[in-house]
Amino acid sequence: MRENRVGLTTKATAIIVLVILVIVGVGAAYYVTSQQGTSPPSQRGTIKVGFSISETGTFNVEGGKSLAGIRAAAQWINDNGGVVVNGKAYNITLDYYDDASTAGNIVPLYTKIITQDNAQFLLAPYSSGLTAAAAPLADQYHLIMFSHGGASDSIWAKGYQNVFGILSPASTYLKTAIDYLKANHPNDKLAFLYANDAFSIVVGAAAADYAKAQGLTVVYNSSYPATVTDLSPQLTAAKAAGATDLLGGGHFNDGLLVMQQLKSVGWTPSFISLLVAVTEPAFQQQLGASANLVTGPSQWETTVNYSPSAASTAGVTYFGPTEQQFATEYAKFDSTGATYHSGEAGAAIIVLADAIETANSLNTTLVRDALHSLHIMTFFGQYQVDSTGKQIAHAMVLDQWQSGSLVVVAPSTATTGTVEYPYTGS
Repeated sequence: MRENRVGLTTKATAIIVLVILVIVGVGAAYYVTSQQGTSPPSQRGTIKVGFSISETGTFNVEGGKSLAGIRAAAQWINDNGGVVVNGKAYNITLDYYDDASTAGNIVPLYTKIITQDNAQFLLAPYSSGLTAAAAPLADQYHLIMFSHGGASDSIWAKGYQNVFGILSPASTYLKTAIDYLKANHPNDKLAFLYANDAFSIVVGAAAADYAKAQGLTVVYNSSYPATVTDLSPQLTAAKAAGATDLLGGGHFNDGLLVMQQLKSVGWTPSFISLLVAVTEPAFQQQLGASANLVTGPSQWETTVNYSPSAASTAGVTYFGPTEQQFATEYAKFDSTGATYHSGEAGAAIIVLADAIETANSLNTTLVRDALHSLHIMTFFGQYQVDSTGKQIAHAMVLDQWQSGSLVVVAPSTATTGTVEYPYTGS
């Protein structure tokens, strides 16, 4: 029987019975159990979730945030009754290794996780490129793999049976920024400059096509090596092409590089929207005033209200912690605060737990069927996938740094502020 929790429960499907026996002179407190058979942690089974994560290397910032989110979500599940299957409660245990942001490490690590560590479920690594390297193993070994940090549409075009996404697909990342320009500055001239990794290429190409379809003028469209250390030639070319706006980027390090080199080429675009980097607190901390008024797409922010009441309005079931409960748990693992990388990674654990309870089984086939049938809301937003496992229900937002704070500026249903235009460089 499935239990939907907020705090201890979201929808109480069982009556919680607390029995305290007091014997004269001796007090004996007994662990709280529900009619579903939730056991004390010491008496529970375990569900091992295996994965690699980028604690070092190019994706170390994003990887660190993701890992903290995974740990926080697993801890919340374990502290709030565990995962209940056939009346027995299970704790989630995490089995993970540092992949150093290197594709060559993925197959050996996941083979070890599966064949030696005997993980029962898998999370993908961070990034689309590393996820693409890991995904075939999910089908090869018949294990569910949740992609929390890989959003490239190409992942879902391979016909995998056991790979599921939590993120809005890459092709939609810059759509909200383009919609803003279309509505407010339709005469701006756009430059697209993005990394040539599996994720960023899809984002950039799809965004340029979408901008043209909206009648906007694209004067520059180019990619750069993911390991780039100098972007001044590309930025100079975009400026020379007459671009007034700059959209693209890739991940944290190259996003930072874009901003650092704009001044050196003497270009101050009127509007900037960059992938991934902008949403990290370290972006503003390292750039200072130069980060002000830069925008970037986000899968999630703690200020966006996903709640049991919002789920009720949407006609779906809510499962897991509230945003505040997740943020409180997250602070135990990372004092710098949750970002969308934290949220998406944590949400993968929450959705997996719900799918296992819905299936009432640890069997891959039954859990896979449950994942295809689920349409729920978590603190991260809605989850629903199409027949390929690609997320179709989650909504993205557009962030902008304003006076040292990250503000949600679009869409109107999720805003905590409005877009400030133009970018001034300080």
